[in-house]
Amino acid sequence: MDCARVRGVGDLRNASEIHARLRSCVPVSLEALQRENEELRAKLADRDAKLEDFARDLAVLKDYVNRLLASRSRAHLIAEGQGVLFPDPPASAITDDESASDSEQRANEDGEDDDDDPPSDSKTTRKKKKKKKPHKIDTSALPREDRLHELPEEDRVCPDTGLPLVAVGEKIFDEVDYQRAKITLIRHHQVIYGLAPEHANDRQAAAITAPMPPRPLEGCAASATLLAWLIVQKYANHLPLYRQEKIFARDGLRLPRQTLCDWALGATEALRPIADCLMARVRAGPVMQLDDTPVKCQGGRGEKNFQTYLWTFVNPEVDGVAYRFTSGRASELIAVELGSFAGWLVGDGYSGNSAASRKVEGDIRIGGCWAHVNRKFKDASDAPGTAKLFRDDIKLLFAVEREADEADLDPEARWKLRWQKSLPVLAALRARALRLKENFSDSDNIAKAIKYLYNQRRELRRFLEDGRIPLHNNACERAIRPIAVGRRNWLFAGSPRGGHAAAVAYTLIESCRIAGVDVIRYLADVLVRVATHPASRVEELLPGRWKALVADEARPQLALV
Repeated sequence: MDCARVRGVGDLRNASEIHARLRSCVPVSLEALQRENEELRAKLADRDAKLEDFARDLAVLKDYVNRLLASRSRAHLIAEGQGVLFPDPPASAITDDESASDSEQRANEDGEDDDDDPPSDSKTTRKKKKKKKPHKIDTSALPREDRLHELPEEDRVCPDTGLPLVAVGEKIFDEVDYQRAKITLIRHHQVIYGLAPEHANDRQAAAITAPMPPRPLEGCAASATLLAWLIVQKYANHLPLYRQEKIFARDGLRLPRQTLCDWALGATEALRPIADCLMARVRAGPVMQLDDTPVKCQGGRGEKNFQTYLWTFVNPEVDGVAYRFTSGRASELIAVELGSFAGWLVGDGYSGNSAASRKVEGDIRIGGCWAHVNRKFKDASDAPGTAKLFRDDIKLLFAVEREADEADLDPEARWKLRWQKSLPVLAALRARALRLKENFSDSDNIAKAIKYLYNQRRELRRFLEDGRIPLHNNACERAIRPIAVGRRNWLFAGSPRGGHAAAVAYTLIESCRIAGVDVIRYLADVLVRVATHPASRVEELLPGRWKALVADEARPQLALV
């Protein structure tokens, strides 16, 4: 019994030693294990990204060497179709009959039959090329004109039999025609009415003049259609006035460039009430998005060139986008544009937005943009593996939004879906940012991206408060693209007045695009209407409402019996 007792004590001592050894092998905490796992995943992702870069560079180098060995000249370095005055037509341009006849001819010359399959035991088999579908021209929106081509009566006789010929069918060929711009001088003659000469001496009567149709601008020689075309060319097609001056001269109209400038400024000033009305609707809330882009201004402050800004304002519940011009980026100027807005203001991390929100009377809460976060991690090429971990989680947030869009969820259901699926993703992103924000140098792009995500964590969670708050600010960024394209052509604004005129023009042109309205027809119509339209009903002239207004006027009215 004593031996058994001693043996039991020894077993207990061995068990305690084994337990101590096992404890020494277990990590201190689960959090440390997770941190180590994240670091290993980041290193592996970095290694994979570098291997992909090396493989891509090797493939490019291999392709370059192969092309260099294939020819002694440098002609192979020229892009396909570049430098060729009359290139060969693509395969899609050849008709089916031509391609069929060519293939039959080649088969006869080679002594082969296209229908015969190659033998199964052949080592080399030909790969059948997929026939490219011909590119079709969409002419459904063009006006049509039918032209009938007939033989003269004397030629409708069969040359063999001498019998008369009659129409037994027809061949139809569609041709797309273009007529050069036509500029016409319309001379208006207003007839003046008065008393006949035999009665004019006896009675005193004032002459009556026939009224003129309403004009867009008082004393302006340009019609409403010409003014609309001028605005579209300048702000939608990005043609500066000096180019338009040359185009008009080639079409027979010679006028000073300053006259074109005065017409454009006068037209946009007449349209300003419509643009202000759209801005008021966007400002009505409960959600407003904003973004800005810099524009050089040439004069107006005594300086040669100074920085100004064009802002875009979007309300998800309003069909349209409002542009505003400011002489700077100070919070006071933004507060003026915010006006009486109250609700959620979604934008980038610019501190002036939050400073401006404190200078207005309405209760404004700032929301963040996850597209900006994703872009910062995309630019973090110094640590692609770590950036990929963040971007993968951000993609999950956008996937939740696509799911809600495809299901056409209302704001309440979208809000519940976000709390169910997006909230865990946000928690994972915040935890990773908290662990890794001190692991990189402040000058690294990855450190800046992590810092932006961590500092904007409160604003980036705003979309969880209401289903109407967008996850990103892409609507405003899309509205900035026309300005970025046009800036390559006009380079700068001539004056602050020109900047405000551009804001009005961009507002109506982009709103027409969103509403699916013909912008030239719209501008030509409202330029005449706006002067006589009641100010209380200016909303009817917004692009989204104008289509219904014109349709109602075109509909025949039933006469009351």
